[in-house]
Amino acid sequence: MKTFVGIDIGSLETKVVLLRNTELIDYRVGRSTFDFKRVGSNMFNELLEHNNLRKNDVYVMSTGYGRNTIDIADDRITEITAHARGAQYFFPEAHSVIDIGGQDSKAIVISKKTGNVIDFQMNDKLLKRA
Repeated sequence: MKTFVGIDIGSLETKVVLLRNTELIDYRVGRSTFDFKRVGSNMFNELLEHNNLRKNDVYVMSTGYGRNTIDIADDRITEITAHARGAQYFFPEAHSVIDIGGQDSKAIVISKKTGNVIDFQMNDKLLKRA
């Protein structure tokens, strides 16, 4: 039985999920604040403690804007790849994804043959000042 933890550190929110095989076991959602590493690590540790697990019991994947700040991750992928894989898993016929996040928006095109990302466009949030 494989147990995974996914940590998505976005510019505004951090999400941490615990999966056993493909079943969602537990999750946490909270504000990212300015300290991505602390918030992600605290949520991760809380999730493990609540489920009587240790770091060695799980494989940790991080994604999102702050994915590289999490030193407990066994691997990292971009949120573009994570979106494409998630869409293909839950909706195999989907060939595009639109993500409107706190920092930017992304439009992702997925190959019908391979399920891989074949193109994406991204724009940054523009700040208007009075």
